[in-house]
Amino acid sequence: MDIPKLTPAEMTNLWNSYLINTMTQWVTRYFIANCQDEDLRPILEYAEEMAITEVQKSRTFLEEANHPLPQKFDAEDVDVNAPALFTDKFVLILKGVLCQESLGVYSLSLSTSTRTDIRQFYEDCLKNASQLFNRLADLMIKKGLHHPEIHIPTPELVEKVSKQNFLAGWFTERRPLTSYEISQLVANIRINEVTKEFMRGFAQVTRSNEFKNHFHRGAEIRQKHIEIFQSILLANELPHLPTWESEVTDTTVPPFSDRLMLFKMTLLTGATAGHYGVSLSSVLRKDIGALYTRLMAEELLYGEDCVNLMIEHEFLDQLPMAKERK
Repeated sequence: MDIPKLTPAEMTNLWNSYLINTMTQWVTRYFIANCQDEDLRPILEYAEEMAITEVQKSRTFLEEANHPLPQKFDAEDVDVNAPALFTDKFVLILKGVLCQESLGVYSLSLSTSTRTDIRQFYEDCLKNASQLFNRLADLMIKKGLHHPEIHIPTPELVEKVSKQNFLAGWFTERRPLTSYEISQLVANIRINEVTKEFMRGFAQVTRSNEFKNHFHRGAEIRQKHIEIFQSILLANELPHLPTWESEVTDTTVPPFSDRLMLFKMTLLTGATAGHYGVSLSSVLRKDIGALYTRLMAEELLYGEDCVNLMIEHEFLDQLPMAKERK
């Protein structure tokens, strides 16, 4: 049977699914090996099963199309016997944030794929990720990790915006935040906090001073961004969100290879910049829009440095390219 050629979108989607899920499979296996929480363990086992299945299916699609595979992550990149770098509480929060990100990725992969079988694959991925997220969210609620909950007054009626200064924010009196602006600030604080603690942990265990300095710099950038977002919430008398510094253990034994850690930071930096872009596209206060523009530029610059380090250390496999012009 002739296998239809993959479109550029399908190549990219399957390439990323294969590579990212090989990492997820092994990192989750390491989390399971160190898990002490009997409520969390079966959820992590389900996440590992998902990753293994998605690795196998994405690899099959690529191999059937005679497409070369990127260098996977395997036992050489993860020491499952290493001591825990993060507490179970942080692993639960981390998996919740990463699962949220995967829902967006799978939705985009579904909508940009052409072949029926590949679309069915991503529809299945989306269903599995939704189930995983619900299980993680239920456990986070059970353990009180959604606190503090943020509430704002429920309006008695819907009013029309009547003044142009609704868009202002620099030299005129700043209006209160809208519900959308609050939700975006909260989401950006949470992904920055998770990424910051990831980076602090990575800086603690890497043997490379170059990578140690790079991860410390990334953590400092995220701390600054968190403080900026939190100050806007506080100015509107909204709660201070928790931080998770105490959830990084004191081990210095590296459970992950430098290649895996740098790759993970490249993904999370791109995801954070993407969050800023989404926030910027719909925010209506000009001062907050300008803030997102500035912080996104900082994030993209750090992301470029991540990619440059991956190139320098020959960690980055090149995605397929269009025909070279002669």
